[in-house]
Amino acid sequence: MKRFVAGYRLLAALVLSVGCGDATHSHDKHEHTPQEERGAHGGRVLVDGDLVAELKVYEEGTPPRFRVYLSKNGSAVAATAYEVSARLHRLGGVKDDISFRPAADFQESLQEIHEPHSFHIELSISENGRSHSWSFDSYEGRTTIPADVAQRAGIRSETVASRVIKTTVPVRGKIVPSEHRIAHIIPRFAGMVREGRKHIGDTVEKGEVLAIVESNQSLQPFEVRSQIAGTVINGHLIVGEYVPENQWVYVVADLSEVWADFYLPLSERGSVKVGQSVEVSTGVDSGWLVGSVSYIAPYADEKTQSQLVRVVIPNPEGRFVPGMFVSGNLIIANGAVKTAVRKSALQTFRQWKVVFGHVGDIYEIRPLALGRSDDDWIEVVSGIEPGDSYVTENSYTVKADILKSGASHDH
Repeated sequence: MKRFVAGYRLLAALVLSVGCGDATHSHDKHEHTPQEERGAHGGRVLVDGDLVAELKVYEEGTPPRFRVYLSKNGSAVAATAYEVSARLHRLGGVKDDISFRPAADFQESLQEIHEPHSFHIELSISENGRSHSWSFDSYEGRTTIPADVAQRAGIRSETVASRVIKTTVPVRGKIVPSEHRIAHIIPRFAGMVREGRKHIGDTVEKGEVLAIVESNQSLQPFEVRSQIAGTVINGHLIVGEYVPENQWVYVVADLSEVWADFYLPLSERGSVKVGQSVEVSTGVDSGWLVGSVSYIAPYADEKTQSQLVRVVIPNPEGRFVPGMFVSGNLIIANGAVKTAVRKSALQTFRQWKVVFGHVGDIYEIRPLALGRSDDDWIEVVSGIEPGDSYVTENSYTVKADILKSGASHDH
């Protein structure tokens, strides 16, 4: 293992950087090479004969932009006396053309220099009829890992694509019978029980005889039948007992559809409306079943400061039984987003949430602006594009390699 790690580090890329002026960052720095001489403004010094250009990325209280300071024979050149242009070659073949305008004693780029500040730079300056150009690498947050090393390290990548993201609110609740599917079986007349055929838990068909009662008026027996198909959830009869008038003797429930009564914190009450979908799970078997909100209580529970939200659940196989505790995910939003990455791929790098872009043997940070998410995916507002490859497994290994290489720019 020690031999593998040592070989792994020797394969890291040689990195350089452009100096940046934001002194608020506190990440690790690497030592500059002699070719990276720093100027009076903290930028990189570029020399062509008697002309000296200082290039830096300025980002103190402003989006990062290039600044170019020019001097000739030791004297500053007015910003209006020269023209500047640049082209940045980024990983993956992306090219950024940068134009400049005079500002105070320097020229400043019109375009924001977005992160990461990792690119090959072509810089051109025209002054007094003469053209000057420089070309050099300025990399940060980048490393090189050969394919065979990446494979042994378990580094895996996939392509950024559109995904369906569900935004949910977790809730807890309990299964109860649907009050719309409960029948109280009441004999037509008062009388004496001659036969009781059903007990709690028995299933019955619609119209099935449940009991025989002898009328107290006519002394003739009559049948007591169920008005619905379902399961006996209450009631019993003993031969010889008296059944008074208007007294139910059985309660039959159709449990092919049940209710899940959830209690939603009042802080989330604006997230729910009738008809909304809810994923429901018993926690004792796999998978989720989707029901819909049928009722929202117009009052709150005083003790729990929560609101009753009732969900109708199809239950043809009897998976849910009254009294069972269940978990739910109230689906607030459910739609496709253009760009999403796996949440498990995210790493923290400096102050950013990043993934690691992957082109050939090169890996580089991709700072992301993020949107909504679910358990597996998170929307990317900016920072990476559909079709780009990024690391999805063992991304922390790539991060560690970049940090060890010192591939960070001065802020």
